[in-house]
Amino acid sequence: MIRFEEIGNEIIIRYTPRDGLYWITKKFDNNEKITIGRTFYFEKDDLYKEIGSEEFTIIEEAQFSFANLEGDYFRVKKTAIGIENELFIHKSIKFQPNIFKTWNNISIFRKIFDVIEGDLFIGPKESDLHMEEFNKLLKVFPNSTELQKYSNARISCILKEYVNIKQDFISEYNSYMSKKSVAKSTKSSLSASFAEYETIKYQIVLNRLKDMLKNEKGYSESDWQNEIIDVLILIYPKYITVFKEVSVYDDYDLKERRLDYMLVDSNGNVDVVEIKKPNSNALISTRTYRDNYVPVRELSGTIMQVEKYLFHLNKSGRQGEIKLTNKYKDLLPDGFKINITNPNAILILGREEELGIEQLRDLEVIKRKYKNVMDIVTYDDLIRRLERIIEKFQSQLPKADSRSDSVV
Repeated sequence: MIRFEEIGNEIIIRYTPRDGLYWITKKFDNNEKITIGRTFYFEKDDLYKEIGSEEFTIIEEAQFSFANLEGDYFRVKKTAIGIENELFIHKSIKFQPNIFKTWNNISIFRKIFDVIEGDLFIGPKESDLHMEEFNKLLKVFPNSTELQKYSNARISCILKEYVNIKQDFISEYNSYMSKKSVAKSTKSSLSASFAEYETIKYQIVLNRLKDMLKNEKGYSESDWQNEIIDVLILIYPKYITVFKEVSVYDDYDLKERRLDYMLVDSNGNVDVVEIKKPNSNALISTRTYRDNYVPVRELSGTIMQVEKYLFHLNKSGRQGEIKLTNKYKDLLPDGFKINITNPNAILILGREEELGIEQLRDLEVIKRKYKNVMDIVTYDDLIRRLERIIEKFQSQLPKADSRSDSVV
């Protein structure tokens, strides 16, 4: 584990190796350097406190000098991160491992100094690189060496406005891509560029959903719905926003009916979402009726409820579109209009874990019966969809034997 600590006018690194300090002391006794996380490099002279000294009270921790304050900036030891030019980081910036290395231990500043000339000051607006721009850089920083030319182009595109660039990396990347034969790869290079990010994103969502299902009783109905709607927005990327508790007028019963959620796509078309908490008995009967499994009351009742929502939404017509557009105009882009054009619905409810093969088959028949007006989705469906999405992006990742940090 790596931690930064500011002591007086100095930044030190506290490092607790999993397998103890023996290998560090052995290398130092042989006058060798050590490498931590493929990013930080230290010699024995870099020790902030001698290992084994009386002041050194944590026996399994090593402490290294990393940066010294000069005016308003900390000068980072060049040897500590393997760079040739000087790196200055403003004293207002909190030192953390993620500003020096990516999640898979690619050195961020070695990569930056591959692209820029001269020294680099990071900090307030008068610095070479404002902290806000540096944060943007961290968010898009590539973490696959297979995309080296592409990553150089992206980084230089951000940095060229602030510092001198060694060469035209953007033209170099475009030239490289134009020469690359399409026949060599069936995957979209653009899709492959984001495959690692997408894999991580959807894995986080999947883990979150599984944890929620394990602890479902710890959520209120409202909190549960808010969490699941976030998952849906990621699984159905055509939707750009969601409205909560939307009222639709029922001119038969002369009252307002409240929809839990309304989704809006990029063209302004709306769909309805109904979210129920998971219940293993919410889908299909345990006994057959005339040799068929039939929907239980919760499923059939929810279907009827949603069909009424869609019915009244359609009947609201042009006036309904105007009303919704005016009500939510502050949440919509300028000039954006809501369209009510045969809206569909998404129903989220039920678990399949206790259902048999015949029950699952009849459940699929029910789903397909209503396919033209609503998508009936179980929580197990959500898990499978996320797993398939992850598998798709994982298939686009570079092969393990072709990935290396050596060129970074």
